[in-house]
Amino acid sequence: MAEKKRKLSKGKLRAIIIAAVTAVIVIALIVTNLFVPVKYLSSYFVIRNKGAKEGTMRVRFVDVGYGDCTIVELPDGKNMLIDAGDGSSSNQKRILKFLNKCDIDVIDYLVCTSVNAEHCGGLTEIMEYKKVKRIFMPYCKNVYVTDEYKSFVLSASVSKCDLVESHYGTGEVNDESGYFFTFLSPSVHINPDSEYSDLNGNPTMAQKSNASAVLWLEYAGTSFLFTSDVTDSVLTKICDAYSVEERYAYNCGHTVKLENCNVLKVSNHGNKNSAYTPFYELIKPEVAVISVGKNGQGCPSQEAMSNAINYTGEEKLYRTDIHGTVTIEVTKDGYSVV
Repeated sequence: MAEKKRKLSKGKLRAIIIAAVTAVIVIALIVTNLFVPVKYLSSYFVIRNKGAKEGTMRVRFVDVGYGDCTIVELPDGKNMLIDAGDGSSSNQKRILKFLNKCDIDVIDYLVCTSVNAEHCGGLTEIMEYKKVKRIFMPYCKNVYVTDEYKSFVLSASVSKCDLVESHYGTGEVNDESGYFFTFLSPSVHINPDSEYSDLNGNPTMAQKSNASAVLWLEYAGTSFLFTSDVTDSVLTKICDAYSVEERYAYNCGHTVKLENCNVLKVSNHGNKNSAYTPFYELIKPEVAVISVGKNGQGCPSQEAMSNAINYTGEEKLYRTDIHGTVTIEVTKDGYSVV
C-alpha cells in the first residue's frame, strides 16, 4: 500500500501563504511604481473633479507651510503651477493630491518665481511625475545659488520643455478665452539695472528675493498679483515706474492697471521688509493671501498685515497657516472665495 503523503504543518502552510502574499504585494508595488510613485500613493487615491468648469478660472493657494505654491486652472482647460514649496514629503503629497483632484497630468505653464528654497524646492519631483510643457524661470547663471534651485535647473535643462526667462513683458495671452498673464519684474537681464545683475553676482538674501518674479494674471476683469519674495525696494520701483508710465503695456496689446487689482498674494510671506504702504495705496486690493507657516523670520509681520487689512478688512485677509488652502473661483460674473 502506497505511503500516504505527509500533510504540511499549519506553521509551514502559514509561512508559505505569507511568503506568497508578500511576493504579490512586492510585485504589485514594483509595477505600480512604474506609473505612480509609491511614496505618494495616497495622493493618487482621490475623487477627480475633471478640473474647473468651462469658462471658470480657479486659483488655489496651496497650504505648504512657510513656502509658496499656487495651482491655477485656466478657463480654456489649460493650467499653471506657480512654485511648489520646499520639497518636503508632506508638501509634495499635498500638491500632488490637488493636481490629481484637478485631473492635471500635464502642466501647461510652470513658473519658478524664485531661487529661494521654499519656492523651488518641490519643482524637481513634480517634473518627475507630471509632464510640463513650458517653464518660466529666473535668469540665474549661478545654478549653485541654492541647492534646491540647482536641482530644479538640472531637471529643466534635460527636459523637453520650452524654457523662457521671466522678465518684464513676457507672458501668454488667450484673447478667445479672455485671459492673459505677464511679468512686471524683474527687468530683462541685459538691462544693467536689472535685479538679475545682483542675483548673478554674490547675492545677499535680499538680492535673491528681489530677483523674484512679480506676475499679473487677469481673466474677465478679475486680476491677481503674485509678488513672490520681493522686498519693499522692488515694490517701490513698481510704484515709481507705474506713476511715470501711467500703465504697464503688455506686448500683446493688453494693459495692466494696477489700481484694479482684486487679489494680492502678499510678498515674502508677510515679512516686514516687504511692507510698503504706497504700494497698497496704489493697488487697493480687495482680497489678500499670505502663504506662511512656522518660521523664524517673524512672518507674517504686523506691518505687512496692517498694510493689507487697511484695504481688505480682517475678513478678507487669508493666511494659509490659519485658513489652510485658499481657493478663489472666477467667472465672467466676478469672483468668490470658496
